[in-house]
Amino acid sequence: MLWRRGAVSGVVDWQVTSVGPGDVDVGHCRVNLLTRSSEAAARFTAHWEELTGSTYHPWADVVTVVGFLDDLHEVPGSDRNRTEELLARAVAELG
Repeated sequence: MLWRRGAVSGVVDWQVTSVGPGDVDVGHCRVNLLTRSSEAAARFTAHWEELTGSTYHPWADVVTVVGFLDDLHEVPGSDRNRTEELLARAVAELG
């Protein structure tokens, strides 16, 4: 993420460049923002929806968290709990 004066000014996805649904990139960013707070992830998502006119689908949270499961056991306390809560909410919304 690119920051300017304490606010996100852009998002650059260079790690794994590919063609695919934009929601997956938003999901990845949301999980990264959980290190700050659940509210930061929610604000980012709301801003993305406003800018794109799209509606975020919780499927992308599930895909992103599943991709991190191998490393989740190494994540300390509150970050791990927020990630688990995000996955539980996303799965509940899919049902």
